[in-house]
Amino acid sequence: MRDLRNRIRFALVGLLVLIGLHVAAMITFEGLSLGEAVWLTFTTITTTGYGDLSAKTPTGRAATIVLIYLSGIFLLTQAGGAFFEFRILRRERKRRGEWRWDMRDHIVFVNAPADEPGDYLRRLLDQLHRSHANFAGVPSLILTEAFPDGLPPDLEDDPLIVQLKGRFDDPAALEAAGVDHARVLVILAEQEGERLSDSRTFDIIHRLRERGIKVRIVAECVDDLNRARLKRAGASAIVRPLRGYPEMIVRAIVAPGTEWIIERLFSSEGDECLRFDVTVANIVWADVVSAILAGNFGTPVGYADEEGVPHSNPPPHSVVTAQALFVLVGETQRSTDAALQGLLDTLASRRKA
Repeated sequence: MRDLRNRIRFALVGLLVLIGLHVAAMITFEGLSLGEAVWLTFTTITTTGYGDLSAKTPTGRAATIVLIYLSGIFLLTQAGGAFFEFRILRRERKRRGEWRWDMRDHIVFVNAPADEPGDYLRRLLDQLHRSHANFAGVPSLILTEAFPDGLPPDLEDDPLIVQLKGRFDDPAALEAAGVDHARVLVILAEQEGERLSDSRTFDIIHRLRERGIKVRIVAECVDDLNRARLKRAGASAIVRPLRGYPEMIVRAIVAPGTEWIIERLFSSEGDECLRFDVTVANIVWADVVSAILAGNFGTPVGYADEEGVPHSNPPPHSVVTAQALFVLVGETQRSTDAALQGLLDTLASRRKA
């Protein structure tokens, strides 16, 4: 790249010198004005040749042959060839992840999943761009050595994602990735079942915080026993590597804290979303929610209608007829179908009265 830049620079400087000399020659030997000399020089060097002006003296013609035909056109061809070669090489280096990007307010993904990385990242980025208006046009950079021949087909045509080939333990690679100017840093586990990946994640977080980076760091953690360790190292949010649900990473990026709530729902420990097979007959949803919350039975989040079709987060004033309720229940809230049905029957009786 440097050699091509030098060739282009040399050719352009040489062209400027030749153009200046030819303009001076036309003024001196042909008696042309400055404007006429410039016009003649450029129509000649670009091989346009309008013919309205031309060198007529032997000395002027000799100057045109030497300065323009022999030297100028040659240098112009060299400059054009070097420029197009530079463009092709730059495009190829960008494709292979060897280009130094100048990015700001972007998302940096460190590492890539070993299995189906293109498909996973494609779904993750699609979810991210649709989840929040503030992230709709945010570019992303992947710092990894997993794509030596360029991004996978799922990603290569997306103008909002680029690759930088490099290792997380290379300060030059971190600098080139623009980690100091990123909006969010996401550290992915290459193997979602490999506990040793947590050690690499710890090393990455430590290196980033050592640089004085203050932005959010979302990190995947394979072993729950390492969560506290990663948190102490400087991780802002920690999620399990769930390759089937890239939304977990998206939640941690666009709505910090929600990933923790969702993870608790995936586990049998802590909060659970349970189904209660109860009958609800034409009761306002806000009244259902208020009664269940007041009875300490949990937090209703949806229902299944008479056809069994689930509905989540219905409008508060909608009248609900359902065959089941979906309720967030904590460890101290062990509701039963019978207890919840009794509460709903009492609510229906009061409503009729």
